[in-house]
Amino acid sequence: MIDTVVFDIGGVLVDWHWKKTFLEWFGEELAEKLADATVRDKAWLEVDRGVLSEEEVAALLTRNAPEYGKEIARIVHRSHELVTPFPFAEAWVRALKAAGYRVYILSNFSKFGFEAAKPSFTFLPYADGALISYEVQLVKPDRAIYEALCERFSIVPEHAVFLDDNAANVEGARAFGMHGIVVENKAQSDAALAALGVRLG
Repeated sequence: MIDTVVFDIGGVLVDWHWKKTFLEWFGEELAEKLADATVRDKAWLEVDRGVLSEEEVAALLTRNAPEYGKEIARIVHRSHELVTPFPFAEAWVRALKAAGYRVYILSNFSKFGFEAAKPSFTFLPYADGALISYEVQLVKPDRAIYEALCERFSIVPEHAVFLDDNAANVEGARAFGMHGIVVENKAQSDAALAALGVRLG
């Protein structure tokens, strides 16, 4: 029986609209080049590990496109502007809490990005707790981050379901023993939760 629901943040509770923002900031041609140098590059995942300072992250990514150092620094320093909470996020978490479920957050996020974006995450106070990647210097889908989550909050993996928009992250949770849902949209996610016996009231 499911008694715990674990949410990712980006693509699940908030819209990670980097494509739209890059186009607004830089125009179509430059947006693609900067995406390859930043959010599409494997080094971006290291940003969320939390071992590099904000300035070190900017320097690391600038190596991918030295001629666009100024633009890359803007992306790093204003990364919190690439996310906006979905209108339903807070109500979703509150509904699950009201239905008697434990609710937690597990997300890959840099410390500087998370701290800047956190004031807009109105769903956070309604969760029972959160583990953000930078806190433990681990990133999904590393098995150790799911273990850290379950140890910190006394979660029984077999009684928990994890929702993430990244299939690899969901597979990582399943390999650890949790149920998993690859999020496409809220309606699809609610249907998948219902199939697992999770009811919102």
